[in-house]
Amino acid sequence: MDWLLQQLDVELFRISSTPVTGLSIAVMVGVLLVGVFIGPLTRRALARVLIQGDNVGAEQVVGQARFGTFAGVFTPSILTILGVVMYLRVGWCVGHAGLGGILLIVMISHLITIATGLSVSSIATNRTVGAGGAYFIISRSLGAPVGAAIGIPLFFGQALSVTFYIVGFTESLQQLSSTPLPAKLISSGVLLVLTAVTLKSADLALKVQYVVMAAILASLVSFFAGHATFPDAKSAKAGIEWWSQSKPFAEVFAVFFPAVTGIMAGVGMSGDLKNPRESLPKGTMAAIFVGMTVYILFPLFMAIKAPPDALRADNNVVWKISWVPALIYAGVWGATLSSAIGSILTAPRTLQALATDGLAPRIFGKGYGPANEPRVGIVTTFILAETGILLGNLDAIAPVLTMFFLATYGLTNLACGLEKWAASPSFRPDFAVPSVVSLAGGLACFYVMSIINMLAMIAAMTFCALIYIVTQRRVLGTTYGDARHGIWAALVRSALHRLRRAEFHALNWRPNLIILGGDHDKRHYLLTLGSAIVQDRGIVTYFQLLPGDVEAIGGSRRERFRLLDDRVHEQFPNVFCRVDVVTDKYGGAVTIAQSYGVGSFEANTVMLGWPRKDGEESHRMAYVEMLRDLAALDKSLLIVRYDQERKFGTYQEIHIWWGGLQNNGGLMLLLGYLLTANHQWRNAKVSVMTVVDTERMRDEVEGNIRRIIQNARVTAEPRVLLRSGRSIGEIMKAESSSADLAIAGLRLPDRDKHSVSMFFERMNGMLANMPTTVLVHSARDFESEPVLFDQPESKRATAKEDADEAKAKPPAARATGPLPAAARAAGPAASATLANDDALAPRRRRATETPLLATPPPEESHPALSAADAADAVAEADAESAAGRDEADGKKPDKP
Repeated sequence: MDWLLQQLDVELFRISSTPVTGLSIAVMVGVLLVGVFIGPLTRRALARVLIQGDNVGAEQVVGQARFGTFAGVFTPSILTILGVVMYLRVGWCVGHAGLGGILLIVMISHLITIATGLSVSSIATNRTVGAGGAYFIISRSLGAPVGAAIGIPLFFGQALSVTFYIVGFTESLQQLSSTPLPAKLISSGVLLVLTAVTLKSADLALKVQYVVMAAILASLVSFFAGHATFPDAKSAKAGIEWWSQSKPFAEVFAVFFPAVTGIMAGVGMSGDLKNPRESLPKGTMAAIFVGMTVYILFPLFMAIKAPPDALRADNNVVWKISWVPALIYAGVWGATLSSAIGSILTAPRTLQALATDGLAPRIFGKGYGPANEPRVGIVTTFILAETGILLGNLDAIAPVLTMFFLATYGLTNLACGLEKWAASPSFRPDFAVPSVVSLAGGLACFYVMSIINMLAMIAAMTFCALIYIVTQRRVLGTTYGDARHGIWAALVRSALHRLRRAEFHALNWRPNLIILGGDHDKRHYLLTLGSAIVQDRGIVTYFQLLPGDVEAIGGSRRERFRLLDDRVHEQFPNVFCRVDVVTDKYGGAVTIAQSYGVGSFEANTVMLGWPRKDGEESHRMAYVEMLRDLAALDKSLLIVRYDQERKFGTYQEIHIWWGGLQNNGGLMLLLGYLLTANHQWRNAKVSVMTVVDTERMRDEVEGNIRRIIQNARVTAEPRVLLRSGRSIGEIMKAESSSADLAIAGLRLPDRDKHSVSMFFERMNGMLANMPTTVLVHSARDFESEPVLFDQPESKRATAKEDADEAKAKPPAARATGPLPAAARAAGPAASATLANDDALAPRRRRATETPLLATPPPEESHPALSAADAADAVAEADAESAAGRDEADGKKPDKP
């Protein structure tokens, strides 16, 4: 016996000045007995003191492996918080930061952990936290991709942290003994034992932690009851160093902060708790405050009992201060082994939750026994930890693993803060926390990551980002009812309020498009074209109108919307869908166009199909009434006549027919640009087509158009064609027969039957042999110059003055160009072309000779038009309006 005590004194406790006696051995044996036999009594006593109202004991739920607050949350959390940093690094921190500095670090660190604990408490009292702990909280608040981006690295971090804890235990053990066994063999044996205990049941593993808790409690008693062993310690109070700058404050903070990051150990057991809504807040907050008390008292006693020089130079000061140094070893070993057990418990449950959500192979989600034990996950954790042990040196990835844990805490705070900020009615926690507290805690976590190790932070965030991208691209088919919808809704609400207060400028025009498409299968081409035009520049909404009685078919509206949205979103992810019940589809379209939107954010363009040739006269009348009403609402109209045989051809050639009878030229040119920005039309050649009567006019008009295109910064080629005795309709069919898409302006007819009948007769005749054609009717308040041309405000003011002066002239002498600013931007020659039709040629009497973009206001008649031209102007598009001029009956036009 004396030989054993001597060996223990020499080998086991050689760094201590306290001799090993039989009393020391007896105390250590007593600690083990307390843990084995009195642990349950200690648990119940502490539960009554710390956690009021928790009367669920481990023994009552052991068959179901479900735990109460003390066993499931407080114990694993406090054992992880009171780890090896407390024994080996707190003294170093006191020496280099001073007592005041370390107390400040302790308070700052705990402000972060308290904020995180409050966030966990808030989320836990709003909804039951299922298996997976931190992963469950983040995924159900910020969505599956974010949950996976944190959950997968968190699992690897938890699994490999087992390696660090066990290797630390082995190194400490080898320092105190001369065993010939290799360190890897000892570590592997310890890991095998701990894994076997955990495989047996989580209840048994947590009971083992009671032994560890007793050992740590005994070590704390030994420390606080210890005596000074340094020569100058008797005057320690006078020698306390409150502030020290021997090491940068941030460096000391980085060393200490990992000591307080064990608060999620209990959260990881959420799936095995009897009442997680009650246990998580109480157990987590109790562990945080108990740990904070210890970390305030620990450096205070060190500063009193040891001089600063010793604290800075000797990491073993805690042994030299302790009453029974052997108990400090028991505490160190207990801290490492308890942390290892905690990680073996939580890592498989994180993996099981990931597998259950489809973010990991399903085999890892399989549970065994009535407690749904994740045995496959436990074995996987064992394999990863054993791999780490065999590799030997994991120092390179240790900082990255720390970043994973800190990112988890940060996102947990952000999840709670964003839930609160979004003000979703479903977020009604019993334990309410101001959003600023959670958001500040989250930002503080990321700041701490940056000061601990910036390179490791970048590596960890890159890894998480890659997982997020991969997961985001997977079709998971579920959102868990997470907070993303509420967060986006809050952002949209805020943006709409700001948009309402911002003054609209024509330069900020964006295509907000309504597609009146009816059956998705029949009008698929509208989606293709509308999506290509708008892309990410505006909003596209596809409306399916259901004529009928709301009471009769309103119940099926939601199901029809779901089917339509699923089918459309699969091919056109940038398109929104709506299904509305209307009594009349034409009147309903007008109602929707003027009511769809919020505040100043509303639709400005309507796209619809061209009606069938065999349509009833009443439907044609209603169609024109709808078009005129939409135009009266200042909506731009895009009417698509689709060629069922050619469709959109090869997407290689676009013809813009620019005539000059309506203010549509700017919008048509803009549509050509928007289409060529789409990947399908990217290589398309855009040609701006117009017709003149004489060769003398050709070069001048072509030069003016070219300057306009150049100043508009679009890629297009002008093509000026000679009439040569042909009608405009004949020219269009001959020139655009090989095009893939034609764009032309449109003048709406009057509401009387004769005008409507003539309108459809002429238009159907002209469109018969044309490719897919878009007929454009620009809104009266649409200003294309600011969107197309880069023009100073001074020039715009001058242009306005020119326009006002032109309006004062007699009608016959009035400049017919509605876009003098665009002309001025294009240069003097172009300005003359657009602002004065005398610039092209002597006074002309035919509409085909009116300059490009030259359009009289809709409420005026055009005295320069011949009778034949006037009939066409009522019924036809800008460029098409002369399609039947040669056959016009010479009837005088009614004044529009």
